[in-house]
Amino acid sequence: MADWRGRMTRDLFIHLLGPQGDGVHRGDGGAVYVERALPGERVEAKIGKGAGGTMRGEIVRILSPSPHRAPPPCAHYDVCGGCALQHADAALYRDWKIGIVRAALEKKALAPERWNAPVFLPPGTRRRATFAAVKRGSAVTLGYFRRRSHAVADIAACLVVEPAINAVRARLADALAPVLREGPATDVFIQMLAGRTEVAVTGPIGATGTPDLAVRETVAALAHACGVDRVAWRRRETDEPETMLEINPLQARFGALTVTLPPLAFLQPTQAGEDALVRAVMEALPERAVCADLFAGCGTFTGPMLARGPVDAFETAAAAVGALNRAKGTRPLMATQRDLFRSPLHAKELTRYDAVVFDPPRAGAQAQAKALAESGVPRLVAVSCNPATFARDARLLVDGGYRFESLQLVDQFPWSHHVELVAAFARLA
Repeated sequence: MADWRGRMTRDLFIHLLGPQGDGVHRGDGGAVYVERALPGERVEAKIGKGAGGTMRGEIVRILSPSPHRAPPPCAHYDVCGGCALQHADAALYRDWKIGIVRAALEKKALAPERWNAPVFLPPGTRRRATFAAVKRGSAVTLGYFRRRSHAVADIAACLVVEPAINAVRARLADALAPVLREGPATDVFIQMLAGRTEVAVTGPIGATGTPDLAVRETVAALAHACGVDRVAWRRRETDEPETMLEINPLQARFGALTVTLPPLAFLQPTQAGEDALVRAVMEALPERAVCADLFAGCGTFTGPMLARGPVDAFETAAAAVGALNRAKGTRPLMATQRDLFRSPLHAKELTRYDAVVFDPPRAGAQAQAKALAESGVPRLVAVSCNPATFARDARLLVDGGYRFESLQLVDQFPWSHHVELVAAFARLA
């Protein structure tokens, strides 16, 4: 959040679009990041210091607009902090997303032998979203944080999510009032799958801060009134979620597997995005192979990989491992709980695999990438939601003797700076 006290107004030329979606002015005094500005524009902006001393600008007026400037389609765009780039046309937006990945690779002197055609998915398709809820008296505001603020904006409808999530959000706003406490914002996660809905609340609730009898009775009424199949709770984001009520389980179909998902299980945010990522992974694998799936989650890639041969899945979360092992039946699948950050599979363990797929969280998989670089695994497939940590890890693989064969960009986060990719590597002969 910028400090506008003692601010000054300046006439700025915007040189480029930054990785977070801000327009960047480069001057003698350093960079100024201007919200909602586009490359090639001249703007009059208020200047102030943001977090870490970064200079930030807020547009007072646009003196010379970019030909790529477009009217934002969302009525909440001026207050909501959820989307970064609704004010740019499709051509600039797509070039920016591709540029984020290219810039990350160039910093590590990397280039794939082949760029596959990028996949851009439309808005209105997200099946999971986290809203911020603030209670004042008996009223609950359920929306998103305002731009660079801790205040919550009431969002009547979000263009990014599936319409059904908007409908559940609207019903929940009043129904949550007896559950939530006044004070800081509480996270309310909504996920929909195959017509079933999960709601998970993160933060203190009820009179005691935990799910007491009164809260559980309210939750039962809420679930029936709002059409919710499962309600879960955790005090902090790092805690394991507790199921307060489950009317129907949420089940996901991953290739040959039907997995009953634990509360707050990770899913790709859109079905079409999941399909695109799975397709890219499968195209990079041999027709027949013994595979390992690292950071496997509940089996997004594990299930489809079983069509190629036996799969060993490794995952930190015990609930996800349990869900996979219950789903495997007689299939050649072994799921193992293992913290791959602290205890990566080492080169000797990796020798039995023809191919390894790894899909780490945003922090990447540096320790595991080092071990993979020392291994003799013929093919590696990386899935990443963070181009910067991917490039760091890919540099280790290339330096260890792997060819960077191909890269597939998948954008299932419209108007945000987030982007995903799938990369294929082959061991040099």
